[in-house]
Amino acid sequence: MLSSFGAQNVDMASNAEDALSKCRFDFYDVILCDFNLGAGKNGQQILEELRVRKRLKHTHLFVMITAETAKDVVLGAREYQPDAYIAKPITRTVLEQRLGHLLTQQKILKPINREIDLENHAKAISLCHQMLEGKPKYKSWCYQTLAKLYTQVGDTANAEKIYSDILKSRELPWARLGMGQVLNLEQQYESARECFEKVIKTNPNLVEAYDGISESCLKLGQPKKAQEALQEAVNLSPRMVLRQGKLGDICKRNQDIETAVSAYRKAVQYGENSIHESVENYLELGRCLSDWCENDTSEIGKARAKEAIQVLNQAADKFSANEDACINALLIESRVHSGQGDSEASENALHKAECFIDEQSLSAKVGLELARTLYSVGQPDRAEKLLVSLSGKFKDDPEALSQIEALMDEPEGLEARIEAKERNKNGISLFEKGAFRDAIKAFNGALDYTPKHAALNLNLVQVVVKYCQSEPDPELLDLAQTCIERISHIPEQHHQYKRLQHFRKVLKRMSANTAEQEKHPHE
Repeated sequence: MLSSFGAQNVDMASNAEDALSKCRFDFYDVILCDFNLGAGKNGQQILEELRVRKRLKHTHLFVMITAETAKDVVLGAREYQPDAYIAKPITRTVLEQRLGHLLTQQKILKPINREIDLENHAKAISLCHQMLEGKPKYKSWCYQTLAKLYTQVGDTANAEKIYSDILKSRELPWARLGMGQVLNLEQQYESARECFEKVIKTNPNLVEAYDGISESCLKLGQPKKAQEALQEAVNLSPRMVLRQGKLGDICKRNQDIETAVSAYRKAVQYGENSIHESVENYLELGRCLSDWCENDTSEIGKARAKEAIQVLNQAADKFSANEDACINALLIESRVHSGQGDSEASENALHKAECFIDEQSLSAKVGLELARTLYSVGQPDRAEKLLVSLSGKFKDDPEALSQIEALMDEPEGLEARIEAKERNKNGISLFEKGAFRDAIKAFNGALDYTPKHAALNLNLVQVVVKYCQSEPDPELLDLAQTCIERISHIPEQHHQYKRLQHFRKVLKRMSANTAEQEKHPHE
């Protein structure tokens, strides 16, 4: 068919690897690709890889030709923006017409696309403006491209103006979506969310709008709503590996372990043969399953533990060149065995991991994994010492410090962390209402579950200080002092360290005043 249309050089590939190999050495003006390619990568994964590796230029065409009409396949492929999606069975006439239209458009837009490929954004913007002055056939494409280019160069004001002008005359989903994305960049998160919600009302299948809502909600401090939005996105388009991984991360933050497991499972499943396949998705699935089956020796608990071991072994086999990943897989495996009460298997896995660990050149990831495992196998003193050392070593790495602090505060299992969180919320609510005695009781109850949580201990100290300012109580002051001593191990890099020092001084002063009053009681 292509030869009859006048195509002079046509290459054929028998499978995905053959196709990618050809694309490594040559750039093709047009790529026609089926979705189903047998074993190995599918058509969407070829498109993903070509985009990521920049082997598909803006001046080229990628056309998906397939009999697949399932919604998840179509939406997944669309997200990587093929130039066309042609359903089988395909006739010579249909192919000629569709290719003809695409090639005509590509020829007209080639000067702009060439500059985009060269990352000469200023020139591309100038050419877009020139083309718009002539009232072109591809006016909508020019406006979309122009707004995206302005966004890329950080000129959100001009991008916003383009979207705004278009929306004044007509409600177009791509313009409303772009407006929401620009508002997110401008930190106008509430307005951005409203934009994305309008998009969904008119076009519920536009998956990027759910991503936008999720991003807005995270910035607004609403992680549960962010999770709900991202869940809607993966329900529509489950094949996007990066989105599944992000959903798993948010679910972990929300302590929704069941949904996190589901998301990481799909990230692993759809990551097979994908350029986005990541060892971290395997390890996160192992971590979540380990938490989920901890102290659960029922048949379900054993099944989850078995799955965790299988996933961790897969990770070690697939990513054997990644030494840190292999060490972490062994450390997580040790926790799985410990949670199932198999101390011998737990010790063996830990010993294997430690054979590869050099504490002098320990990375933050391996150090944190080792500390978690040490807590799990009943070596808290060694874990604390390691975390204090890590906080000094990675004092200039905010992300690592945040994870070190979180583990130092909550080394306990998932159920204990969830219970402590709820009691802490209740304590804060009671404190705000002025019910100080009840708040003290709530915070004290929370500390039964996570006794070394810095913020929680200091919350209790704060309530005691407030209460004792009007009604001195030596026993409560002793309780507050116990809280201070309980978290005295936190390093100066910890974000609660200054608060600890402040209340340490306050308590010392209050205790001295109380002692003085006891020596000289009022008559």
